[in-house]
Amino acid sequence: MKRREFIRTAGVGAGLAWSLNAFAAKEKESAKKRSANDRINIGLIGVKNLGGKVHMPSVIGSAECQLVGICDVDANVAQDALAKAEALYAEQEGKSGYKGIKTYGDFRELLRRPDLDAVMIATPDHWHVPLAKEAIRAGLDVYVEKPLSLHIEEGRELVELLKKHPQVLQVGSQQRSQEKFIIASEFVRNGLLGEIKHVDVSIMTRSGSAEKWEPEPIPEGLDYDMWLGPAPWSEYHSERVHYNFRFVPEISGGEIANWGAHFLDTAQMGLGTDHTGPVSVRGMGQRNPVGARHTSFFDLDVDYEYANGVTMKLHSGKNGVTFFGTRGQLYVNRDELWTDPKELIREYKQRDDLAVRLRKTKGSHFQNWLSCVRSRKADDLHASAEVGHRSATLCHLANIAIDLGRPLYWNPERESFVADAHANALVNRPSRAKWRF
Repeated sequence: MKRREFIRTAGVGAGLAWSLNAFAAKEKESAKKRSANDRINIGLIGVKNLGGKVHMPSVIGSAECQLVGICDVDANVAQDALAKAEALYAEQEGKSGYKGIKTYGDFRELLRRPDLDAVMIATPDHWHVPLAKEAIRAGLDVYVEKPLSLHIEEGRELVELLKKHPQVLQVGSQQRSQEKFIIASEFVRNGLLGEIKHVDVSIMTRSGSAEKWEPEPIPEGLDYDMWLGPAPWSEYHSERVHYNFRFVPEISGGEIANWGAHFLDTAQMGLGTDHTGPVSVRGMGQRNPVGARHTSFFDLDVDYEYANGVTMKLHSGKNGVTFFGTRGQLYVNRDELWTDPKELIREYKQRDDLAVRLRKTKGSHFQNWLSCVRSRKADDLHASAEVGHRSATLCHLANIAIDLGRPLYWNPERESFVADAHANALVNRPSRAKWRF
């Protein structure tokens, strides 16, 4: 039996060492670490920003897993991450040094490791689905950053692929595991705000650079062809890679898919529409001139409507979501949660009979994924592929509506625009032949 099959099988038998009860008991023994064979071996793909600053410390700091591989198309980034990871493990173990992590420039080499159990993907948006697909086909569990997809069709393809494989995939929409957002969504879903009429979603948007884009030499150590991957070929510029990919439409959905993937996701969570979406969308926005370094949309004003008549507005501003119901309103962001009238929130605290409860496991979003990797209960994930796909679809719909500049009508069951060939041509994007997955 392969190592990854052993870990998975060990999570489902009640009489086995890694049954949920045994797992919970061992978690209480926080001073004791799991043996090497008991830990989930994880590889990180993309370690420049979120991957290196958030996910890597999370993996290293957990007794549940072990970091065994670091993959990045920028060799300098990979080496910097390796040095930090080795220092963290050495400090954790009280040793002068640590060895046990290998670096990769090509993700395919990482995925071929026989001892690998799972990967965490924190690349630019255009690589999320292709990498997730290849990891799933390799028999690995996946944690993939939001937004799940670059375009609508590939998100659906990933959801359908998972139906044929037993892998556990979590989308990095971590607000789904944060208490304020869970409370807000349970409040709305249980009818404590009355009938929902409207949702206001405000997100921070930035314009990026309007300066002219001039090609620059590709720096040593960066595999730029692989960095572009499925995206159309374009000449290198230092302000169009690493974090600034966010403002390049060929690579990312802009701030709509950055912050929108979080707060539109919160709206979906509260409305209980994780398996559907709006039926119409229209929008306006600004973008820098053609030829600028960054041309994604900002200064947004987008309107959606759902089949039940609920309307939703997405606009630029301070990050947050407001639900408007017949009994009042509820506002939530990462720092605040309040209702108007104020006394409404007290009802939630006083109720122990709520029909809808959204937290499936204890701990962080990352811990939720690890727990589901152990238990093999994909239904306990807080952000499944279907959830991530539907929330990303809202982002893509906004970008398409702004781009076309007219009202669009959407069929959320067929996932296509109604009688609109031009709009339907934008639910997919062609990939370079060399990088089709």
